Amino acid sequence: MIHENKGLNDYIRSVAGRFAGIGYSALAIDLLSAQGGTAAFGDPAAATAALSQIDPAEFVANLKSGIGEVQRRVPDRKLAVVGFCMGGGLVWRLLASGVPELAAAVPFYGPTPDNPDFTGSRDVAVLAFYGALDQRVNATEPVARSALEKAGMVHELITEPDANHAFFNDTGDRYDPAAAADAWRRVRDWFAQHLG
Repeated sequence: MIHENKGLNDYIRSVAGRFAGIGYSALAIDLLSAQGGTAAFGDPAAATAALSQIDPAEFVANLKSGIGEVQRRVPDRKLAVVGFCMGGGLVWRLLASGVPELAAAVPFYGPTPDNPDFTGSRDVAVLAFYGALDQRVNATEPVARSALEKAGMVHELITEPDANHAFFNDTGDRYDPAAAADAWRRVRDWFAQHLG
């Protein structure tokens, strides 16, 4: 699980708990661990500011370490990554870095990096979510689609109608219950199909 740009908070912990509740081992990584963890920051804005100062390559390295830890904890199981907002963008960066150990990836409203090459992750099945009202992130959807197609990856890109950025976050003002319920159903089905 890769958190939003507010750090590892109770919302992300609750989503990890939802995955655990349906039978998956879930690890939510705090990308501010080297700075004392998200809890070391007085408010979400301070955590966001700190995250913006970290090189994305450092995030990718830390996330790959997390993937290795999950592999150690649950050997012989297929692995997936799920990310929200900034974390969704980091899912795309992970795919561009090459993560053959993953079976599935689910970026939620994550911006795609420029000119990604996903060929090193071609066996990963990608289910990506967008909110129809999220113009900034939606502008990067064609880049994701093109890179997925070029790499020959199994993928489905879903745009939730009438939903905005962060529609899955039930603690935020953009929460969309219908879109979130649809996305949760689709993720469960995707995992059943690609993780077993």
